[in-house]
Order: sequence, then structure tokens, then C-alpha cells
Amino acid sequence: MFSFHHLTMSVQSLSASERFYKGLGFEPVYRWQDEVGQLQICHLQLGQALLELYCFKPEEEVEALASFPPWAKGTRLGLRHFALQVNDVDDALSALHGAGLLTDKPSVVPGQSCDRYVFIMDPDGNSIELLEGPLVHIQRPESSAN
Repeated sequence: MFSFHHLTMSVQSLSASERFYKGLGFEPVYRWQDEVGQLQICHLQLGQALLELYCFKPEEEVEALASFPPWAKGTRLGLRHFALQVNDVDDALSALHGAGLLTDKPSVVPGQSCDRYVFIMDPDGNSIELLEGPLVHIQRPESSAN
């Protein structure tokens, strides 16, 4: 019935965020800007995954935020993290570091539901998990198997 469509994040700089996510393999597929320039949106795609970046003008520059629906107003608490699966976490970190997308290489740790994982951050401090190895089958509690 349900299938994943996209994930949305508010960012401070659309160009910096787009550059970062292009370095992770995402490709821009759609751009939009409202008529008065208060909101820019960019959709980026990686395989079947769609990432939507919202970039609002800083609130002190925005005269009429009231024109946006409640779900689209300004920066608010949101995304904790999302995950990307990679063949080798060390290779992925080296490539990102070599491309200038990471200033240092965070420590890779053993995973509970995968072989190994690491968290990195985009230019706005949003967390991205890079995970390696097959995901284990997470069993349902026996009471819900009925």
C-alpha cells in the first residue's frame, strides 16, 4: 500500500547542499522557486530515492511567510538522519574526503543490523548514515506474528 517517495530537508544554502549531495551520487531532477523568491526547492535523485531540499530566505529577509501553508514555514525540528548503503564504508569515506566533502574521517563502528556503519554530516549538520553489508532480517516480536 505504501512506498517511499521522498525525504525533505530544510537547508541554508541550496548550492552548497546540492554540491554535497551530488558528491554522494545524487543528480538534480527538478527545481522550483516561488514567485517572490522566498523559497527554492531542488529535487535530487539517487536510484529510486528522491531527496527534496527546501531553502528559505532567512526569516529576517522574508516579509510574508504567512503566504506559505503551515507545513512549509521556515526552519523547524525535522530529520534525524537517513541512510545510504555502500559496498565499503572506508572506500566511501576516502572518496568523500578526497572530493573535499568531508574535512575528517569519522570512526566506523560495528553495526547491529548491518556489518559496519558511520555517520557523516552535510553542510547544515544533517546526519547521514553510511552502512555496509547486508541488512539483517529484523524479526517481529512473536505476539505480532499472529
